[in-house]
Amino acid sequence: MEPLRPAMTQSDPTLPVDPEDVQRPGVELLLSALSPNSGDLNADLERALALATGFFGLTIGIVSRVEGETYVVECVHQPEGAGLEVGQTFSLGTTYCAITLQADDVVSIDDMRTSAYSEHPCYDAFRLESYLGAPLRVDGELYGTLNFSSPDARPRRWSETDRDLVRLLALWVESAISRDRLNRRMGDAVRQLDQSNRDLRERNEDLDFYAQHASHDLQAPLKNIIALMDLFSLEDAIPGQVAEDLGLIRNEVGRMLGMVQGILHFSRSSRAELELETVDMVACCEDALASLREEIERTGATVSVGALPRVSGDAALLGQVVQNLVENGIKYQPAGQRPQITIQGREEGGMVLLDVTDNGIGLAEASEELVFKPLGRLHQDDAFPGNGLGLSICRKIIRRHGGELSYRSAPGAGATFTASLPTARS
Repeated sequence: MEPLRPAMTQSDPTLPVDPEDVQRPGVELLLSALSPNSGDLNADLERALALATGFFGLTIGIVSRVEGETYVVECVHQPEGAGLEVGQTFSLGTTYCAITLQADDVVSIDDMRTSAYSEHPCYDAFRLESYLGAPLRVDGELYGTLNFSSPDARPRRWSETDRDLVRLLALWVESAISRDRLNRRMGDAVRQLDQSNRDLRERNEDLDFYAQHASHDLQAPLKNIIALMDLFSLEDAIPGQVAEDLGLIRNEVGRMLGMVQGILHFSRSSRAELELETVDMVACCEDALASLREEIERTGATVSVGALPRVSGDAALLGQVVQNLVENGIKYQPAGQRPQITIQGREEGGMVLLDVTDNGIGLAEASEELVFKPLGRLHQDDAFPGNGLGLSICRKIIRRHGGELSYRSAPGAGATFTASLPTARS
């Protein structure tokens, strides 16, 4: 067999060229019929092969995949009884497509019998007289070929229009295969994401279940211990040292109870369903301050609320944020100083910025990671009691609303906590 060499065209020079080949109106009809894609790659390829074989006047159309030296039939349009099957394999060297791949361009042969490839193994096996093929590259890598053939020789030579058209068809096939790959990858990613979301929902439901039950099971005995401590403290015969020790125990149990309740609140704030509505933040602040009335009166705190824009959010959760921030402003004060807290708001960049400013002890801005970390504590419990969850809960709630919670402060200069929230829809 003659060794393979690049061959763009093998034509009998005596064959006529149809001048209408150059401007056949069927070209536009063929290209328009190939678009848009249906989303079913096999159906699209079969339709393209059927249209193109009719257009070129050939009988067999194939999209092949090449794996090393193996030629695989990916899609085929053929006359009944031709015997080719999807998935059928051949040695690449026994196919005309080896010529196409070596040329790395369109190859067109009018009459194989009179061409330089008359002794090609494919001609010996199938007696295919005419051939038109183009290489396929998908995502930058060799994929295979788009090829058309017939046992009959061409009545006229292949034109440059034919070769340009098969190049366009090859680009269309490459695009369809690439799009199908992308859709498959996206489908796999969506399925994996759906499964991950289902797993996450199940885990969250489990966490909620265990948090609620563990909280209940832990709170009950702790409350019983506190009640017993209170009963013991009423006994007149208890020595002073014992009474002092019981008081310490009661305080530690109370701190543990507060931590259990804080963890439960943190769990709920992370996963509770948001009930979004237009929230009047002035009314929301007033409700939060009403819950802190005893603390405000006890410390002589002054809390002023300015004009606040309406926001889109969950009123109950946002009220918890205001309550926690004001409560912190009251708590973290130098000894003997009256807390002064202001709540102000403004609109900026499509968001409402809510500022809660206090005149407390302040904190270093470098401590931000610890400030918002669950159970993070900047101060000793004997100086400022707490469970280290209040600000974590606040940031979690604000982020679930699509905003952010930040602060500006310096030691001894008070602090301003700023929550960004979506503006209420008009």
